[in-house]
Amino acid sequence: MFFKRKNNNVKKIYQNIVEISRSKFFYINLKLKDNFETRFDLIIFHAFIIFFYYKNLKQGKSSISQELFDFMFSDFENNLREMGFGDIAVNKKMKVFITAFYGRLAQYSKGIDIYKNDGDKSLLQKTILNNIYKGDEVLNEHISYFIEYMKVNIEHFIENKESKNLENNFKFKIIEYSI
Repeated sequence: MFFKRKNNNVKKIYQNIVEISRSKFFYINLKLKDNFETRFDLIIFHAFIIFFYYKNLKQGKSSISQELFDFMFSDFENNLREMGFGDIAVNKKMKVFITAFYGRLAQYSKGIDIYKNDGDKSLLQKTILNNIYKGDEVLNEHISYFIEYMKVNIEHFIENKESKNLENNFKFKIIEYSI
Protein backbone atom coordinates (compact mmCIF):
# COMPACT_ATOMS: atom_id res chain seq x y z
CA MET A 1 0.00 0.00 0.00
CA PHE A 2 2.80 2.44 0.87
CA PHE A 3 4.55 1.70 -2.44
CA LYS A 4 1.39 2.50 -4.41
CA ARG A 5 1.05 5.85 -2.63
CA LYS A 6 4.65 6.77 -3.42
CA ASN A 7 4.27 5.55 -7.00
CA ASN A 8 1.13 7.69 -7.32
CA ASN A 9 3.13 10.67 -6.01
CA VAL A 10 5.82 10.01 -8.60
CA LYS A 11 3.22 9.85 -11.36
CA LYS A 12 1.72 13.17 -10.25
CA ILE A 13 5.17 14.76 -9.95
CA TYR A 14 6.04 13.62 -13.45
CA GLN A 15 2.69 14.83 -14.81
CA ASN A 16 3.42 18.19 -13.21
CA ILE A 17 6.85 18.29 -14.88
CA VAL A 18 5.33 17.47 -18.27
CA GLU A 19 2.55 20.02 -17.81
CA ILE A 20 4.91 22.86 -16.90
CA SER A 21 7.26 21.85 -19.71
CA ARG A 22 4.41 22.21 -22.19
CA SER A 23 3.48 25.66 -20.91
CA LYS A 24 3.01 28.09 -23.79
CA PHE A 25 4.92 30.63 -21.73
CA PHE A 26 8.24 28.98 -22.55
CA TYR A 27 7.51 28.78 -26.27
CA ILE A 28 5.94 32.21 -26.70
CA ASN A 29 7.69 34.43 -24.16
CA LEU A 30 11.09 32.74 -24.16
CA LYS A 31 11.04 31.93 -27.89
CA LEU A 32 11.68 28.19 -27.61
CA LYS A 33 11.15 25.98 -30.63
CA ASP A 34 8.09 23.80 -30.08
CA ASN A 35 9.51 20.41 -31.02
CA PHE A 36 10.30 17.05 -29.46
CA GLU A 37 13.90 17.93 -28.56
CA THR A 38 12.94 21.14 -26.76
CA ARG A 39 10.13 19.45 -24.84
CA PHE A 40 12.56 16.68 -23.86
CA ASP A 41 15.07 19.28 -22.64
CA LEU A 42 12.44 21.18 -20.66
CA ILE A 43 11.38 17.95 -18.98
CA ILE A 44 15.03 17.23 -18.09
CA PHE A 45 15.50 20.84 -16.91
CA HIS A 46 12.52 20.59 -14.54
CA ALA A 47 13.41 17.09 -13.40
CA PHE A 48 16.93 18.33 -12.64
CA ILE A 49 15.52 20.85 -10.16
CA ILE A 50 13.80 18.05 -8.26
CA PHE A 51 16.84 15.75 -8.48
CA PHE A 52 19.04 18.60 -7.24
CA TYR A 53 16.68 19.10 -4.30
CA TYR A 54 17.00 15.43 -3.38
CA LYS A 55 20.76 15.44 -3.89
CA ASN A 56 21.04 18.26 -1.37
CA LEU A 57 18.43 16.98 1.07
CA LYS A 58 20.12 16.69 4.45
CA GLN A 59 17.89 13.83 5.59
CA GLY A 60 18.36 10.21 4.64
CA LYS A 61 18.16 8.92 1.08
CA SER A 62 14.80 9.00 -0.63
CA SER A 63 13.66 6.58 -3.29
CA ILE A 64 11.58 9.28 -4.98
CA SER A 65 14.48 10.31 -7.25
CA GLN A 66 14.99 6.79 -8.52
CA GLU A 67 11.27 6.21 -8.93
CA LEU A 68 10.92 9.50 -10.82
CA PHE A 69 13.82 8.56 -13.10
CA ASP A 70 12.29 5.12 -13.75
CA PHE A 71 8.83 6.55 -14.40
CA MET A 72 10.16 9.28 -16.68
CA PHE A 73 12.20 6.93 -18.85
CA SER A 74 9.38 4.41 -18.98
CA ASP A 75 7.19 7.19 -20.34
CA PHE A 76 9.85 8.16 -22.90
CA GLU A 77 10.02 4.55 -24.04
CA ASN A 78 6.22 4.26 -24.25
CA ASN A 79 6.05 7.46 -26.31
CA LEU A 80 8.64 6.14 -28.75
CA ARG A 81 6.66 2.92 -29.16
CA GLU A 82 3.45 4.91 -29.71
CA MET A 83 5.29 6.88 -32.41
CA GLY A 84 5.89 3.58 -34.18
CA PHE A 85 9.51 2.82 -33.32
CA GLY A 86 10.42 -0.86 -33.07
CA ASP A 87 12.47 -2.58 -30.36
CA ILE A 88 15.88 -1.96 -31.91
CA ALA A 89 15.18 1.71 -32.63
CA VAL A 90 13.68 2.21 -29.16
CA ASN A 91 16.76 0.67 -27.52
CA LYS A 92 19.08 2.92 -29.53
CA LYS A 93 17.04 6.05 -28.79
CA MET A 94 16.78 5.20 -25.09
CA LYS A 95 20.57 4.94 -24.87
CA VAL A 96 20.82 8.38 -26.47
CA PHE A 97 18.19 9.77 -24.05
CA ILE A 98 19.91 8.34 -21.00
CA THR A 99 23.31 9.63 -22.10
CA ALA A 100 21.80 13.06 -22.80
CA PHE A 101 20.01 13.02 -19.46
CA TYR A 102 23.12 12.30 -17.42
CA GLY A 103 25.17 14.78 -19.41
CA ARG A 104 22.64 17.54 -18.85
CA LEU A 105 22.27 16.73 -15.15
CA ALA A 106 26.05 16.85 -14.70
CA GLN A 107 26.32 20.20 -16.50
CA TYR A 108 23.35 21.77 -14.67
CA SER A 109 24.65 20.51 -11.35
CA LYS A 110 28.17 21.77 -11.96
CA GLY A 111 26.82 25.08 -13.26
CA ILE A 112 24.49 25.71 -10.32
CA ASP A 113 27.21 24.73 -7.83
CA ILE A 114 29.67 27.19 -9.39
CA TYR A 115 26.98 29.87 -9.45
CA LYS A 116 26.07 29.29 -5.78
CA ASN A 117 29.69 29.13 -4.61
CA ASP A 118 31.42 31.71 -6.83
CA GLY A 119 28.60 33.76 -8.30
CA ASP A 120 29.77 32.79 -11.81
CA LYS A 121 26.82 32.07 -14.11
CA SER A 122 28.85 31.40 -17.27
CA LEU A 123 28.69 27.58 -17.22
CA LEU A 124 24.99 27.63 -16.40
CA GLN A 125 24.39 30.15 -19.21
CA LYS A 126 26.32 28.00 -21.67
CA THR A 127 24.50 24.85 -20.54
CA ILE A 128 21.07 26.44 -20.96
CA LEU A 129 22.04 27.92 -24.33
CA ASN A 130 23.37 24.60 -25.62
CA ASN A 131 20.65 22.35 -24.24
CA ILE A 132 17.45 24.34 -24.30
CA TYR A 133 18.19 26.70 -27.18
CA LYS A 134 20.48 24.30 -29.10
CA GLY A 135 23.05 27.06 -29.54
CA ASP A 136 20.64 29.35 -31.40
CA GLU A 137 21.04 33.07 -31.00
CA VAL A 138 18.88 34.18 -28.11
CA LEU A 139 18.43 37.21 -25.90
CA ASN A 140 20.54 37.18 -22.74
CA GLU A 141 17.34 37.96 -20.83
CA HIS A 142 15.92 34.57 -21.84
CA ILE A 143 18.95 32.74 -20.48
CA SER A 144 18.90 34.88 -17.33
CA TYR A 145 15.24 34.01 -16.83
CA PHE A 146 16.00 30.28 -16.89
CA ILE A 147 18.81 30.74 -14.35
CA GLU A 148 16.59 32.77 -12.04
CA TYR A 149 13.73 30.31 -12.54
CA MET A 150 16.01 27.40 -11.60
CA LYS A 151 17.38 29.24 -8.55
CA VAL A 152 13.93 30.31 -7.31
CA ASN A 153 12.49 26.82 -7.65
CA ILE A 154 15.44 25.11 -5.99
CA GLU A 155 15.13 27.55 -3.08
CA HIS A 156 11.35 27.09 -3.03
CA PHE A 157 11.66 23.32 -2.71
CA ILE A 158 14.46 23.53 -0.14
CA GLU A 159 12.37 25.92 2.01
CA ASN A 160 9.62 23.29 2.21
CA LYS A 161 9.79 19.95 3.93
CA GLU A 162 9.80 16.92 1.68
CA SER A 163 6.26 16.05 2.78
CA LYS A 164 5.01 19.49 1.67
CA ASN A 165 6.76 19.20 -1.71
CA LEU A 166 5.27 15.74 -2.21
CA GLU A 167 1.84 16.96 -1.16
CA ASN A 168 2.11 19.72 -3.80
CA ASN A 169 3.64 17.32 -6.36
CA PHE A 170 6.66 19.63 -6.56
CA LYS A 171 4.61 22.44 -8.06
CA PHE A 172 6.98 24.89 -9.75
CA LYS A 173 6.81 28.62 -9.20
CA ILE A 174 6.50 30.69 -12.32
CA ILE A 175 8.37 33.92 -11.87
CA GLU A 176 7.34 37.07 -13.66
CA TYR A 177 9.05 37.80 -16.94
CA SER A 178 8.98 41.05 -18.79
CA ILE A 179 11.12 42.27 -21.63
